[in-house]
Amino acid sequence: MREERDSPLGVRLYRKLLRAYPKQFRREYGPQMEQVFRDLYREERGGKRALVFLWTRTLSDLAASVLRERFRAHGDEEVVMQDRRLAVIGVVLLLAPLYFVSASLLKYGLGIGLLFNPLETFLSVAGRREIFNVVSPVVFLGGLGLALALNVYAVTRLNVSREDGAIVSTVRIKLGSWNIAVAAVSVLLLVTLVGYAFLENFAYRY
Repeated sequence: MREERDSPLGVRLYRKLLRAYPKQFRREYGPQMEQVFRDLYREERGGKRALVFLWTRTLSDLAASVLRERFRAHGDEEVVMQDRRLAVIGVVLLLAPLYFVSASLLKYGLGIGLLFNPLETFLSVAGRREIFNVVSPVVFLGGLGLALALNVYAVTRLNVSREDGAIVSTVRIKLGSWNIAVAAVSVLLLVTLVGYAFLENFAYRY
């Protein structure tokens, strides 16, 4: 606190102007920016014309960089919100196949019909089982595939650029825990359903 009070008026004013930057940016770069300005201010404080030029250049640079960092921070927040929405959509798409797989495993693996019996009762009505057999692969496999694709997209970013006449592609992996969890469950359910379909249609024939 004593160092702040003993700082020149121009440096204290610049420190207040730095508050226009996003908090994360100030935390990472604020001290260095203030030290650079302090050194420049100390060099130029002897001449009024030099100080006017320093402040003109500083304010113009600061205005442009504050806008840039504010837009960038807002864009990062939008990306985070979008990734969360994709995770929520993925969870919704997982509900139907997750229920069916859980009910089937409990029924045929452990003999517990708590979840499967209501489904069996619903399908016992004439015509419903035929519709279920047609619709369920689309809903289950299509929903799982879409949930997997959306959440893989959320954690990976592919950038393609041209450098020195060559096309360069980079893949960036972002560790979004919810998106990774949804993608992992989607893969597990897909493998389970495909294995179940194979056993139903091929294995039992031999």
